[in-house]
Amino acid sequence: MQTAIVRRGAVAASAVSLALLLAACGGEDSKKDSKGEKAGSKEETKQSAPAKSQAELDKLIVAKEDLKGHSVKTPLAAELKDAKTATADKSECATLNEVLSLGAPGTEGALAARQTSRMPGSEPAAGTEAENAEAALKALQGASVNLVTLGSYADGDAAGKAMADLKKSAESCASGFTGTVTTEKTKYTKFAPASYTGGDEALAYTVTAESTEGPMETQLVVVRKGSEIFSAHSVSMSGKSEQPKDLLDAQLKKLG
Repeated sequence: MQTAIVRRGAVAASAVSLALLLAACGGEDSKKDSKGEKAGSKEETKQSAPAKSQAELDKLIVAKEDLKGHSVKTPLAAELKDAKTATADKSECATLNEVLSLGAPGTEGALAARQTSRMPGSEPAAGTEAENAEAALKALQGASVNLVTLGSYADGDAAGKAMADLKKSAESCASGFTGTVTTEKTKYTKFAPASYTGGDEALAYTVTAESTEGPMETQLVVVRKGSEIFSAHSVSMSGKSEQPKDLLDAQLKKLG
């Protein structure tokens, strides 16, 4: 399953749903963030114009109060550290792999990251034991996890170039590549253009990867608004995810 952060989040969502199921059969929003570092081994680049600070990004990235029915947390420091080791077996896929692993494309001045999860129908039911068990099973199948990042660039031109580089990388790697985070490999087999409209420009892809459960489809959406770029990489426990429209709309609204 995709990146380590998203994979672990999906496992956590599954565990919560299973706990609800067991309960039925038996009768944090974190405002902390990464240190402004991003995936990959790129050195920090001095900005030629003021980019938003880490503190400003912390206020602009989606929080629990912005997302009804979602839990929101900051990825663990260890997960962020692991994501920065990401490599691709094809050089032309490096930009795409960096976005999938953690972060906006190119070199941004600061980066905020959040992991959100949602389990529709997972609220405690007031029905019979069988009805409660069925609701918990549906919650498990509907569970989704999103890795959201928000990066700030020197100016709109720098952000626009980063988007152009990502588009070129995705086109060059449409037939897939293998990404590695620490010792964990993910074999991506297809990147198909998807549709999303928002911000000043947007790129969207349906990503297919191999997993122990078989082919898994996830959704990647990357949007530029002025000199900021945010991305959302979404995984569903069903193995076929949908674009998180509410999350994307909420993040665009916060950017103004």
